[in-house]
Amino acid sequence: MASTRENINPKCKCNRFAFSLQKAFEDEHLEAYFRKAIQCVNQEDYDKIMAFRYKDDSLACLAGRLFLRQISKRFTDAQWHEIEFARTEKGKPYLVKPEGHSFGLNVSHQGDYTVFASSCSEKVGVDVMRLDINRNNKSADEYINSMARSASAEELKQMRGQATEAMKMTMFYRYWCLKEAVLKATGEGIVNDLSRYDFRIDPSDRFKPGCFLTSTTVLADGKLQNQWTFEESFVDSTHAIAVCREKKLPKTCMFAEDPESKLFFSKVGFDFLLNGATVLNPLPNDAATEYENFQEKLRKTF
Repeated sequence: MASTRENINPKCKCNRFAFSLQKAFEDEHLEAYFRKAIQCVNQEDYDKIMAFRYKDDSLACLAGRLFLRQISKRFTDAQWHEIEFARTEKGKPYLVKPEGHSFGLNVSHQGDYTVFASSCSEKVGVDVMRLDINRNNKSADEYINSMARSASAEELKQMRGQATEAMKMTMFYRYWCLKEAVLKATGEGIVNDLSRYDFRIDPSDRFKPGCFLTSTTVLADGKLQNQWTFEESFVDSTHAIAVCREKKLPKTCMFAEDPESKLFFSKVGFDFLLNGATVLNPLPNDAATEYENFQEKLRKTF
């Protein structure tokens, strides 16, 4: 029997969360949240966050860093300042301190959301995409043709075979999410030839808001990669999400207990991300200058 869960399970490490940038921008307490949050990340993260040209990217990156530290704190019972991360050669974050813990963490941001996924195994990847109908003033076919080198022959057939412009672009984003998710799970990051990952979807799937699909499979260089499960869902009507996780999971995992479980993304805000957070990088005037710089950044136009 399928089940859903939104709250953190102390035994199972599988969680799915989404942070809305627009909701944060509209929050009357944004200044207070931002000024605290920017001091609750380390110097390296601070430099990256403040360097972005657009405030959307700064806020999305900040939320991503807070997600990693917040969930690690909850999983390990460590203090905020005791948590340390390192990154692989390809840039994937992993927990260094406290030692002796095994779980996977991953974040993604695009469109209006920063999203987070964790798993009971160390390999997990997540990607979110806004379903824009128009890209670079090109028709769906033109855009798909311009990105054709990233897709397999079967994927191109599925994209081009859709009935409308919107359906063609939605199918493109669906494949793109899946490819990003598996690359993040494997830790490969950006690769030169995305077409070597050949996704096979079930034509009977109803890929739309409210869905939770796990029927998709992937071939790498023509060989079925049966070690992965792909979760496909939506965080809202215009943002699709894909999660790639390992099938082999410990008995305490909700998916080991019930393989038909459905784990949708729960929306959270700054109050969740900053729960129990403490200052790591104290700034002059309680980060007043940083907030002014943040507010002077441009908003993205789509």
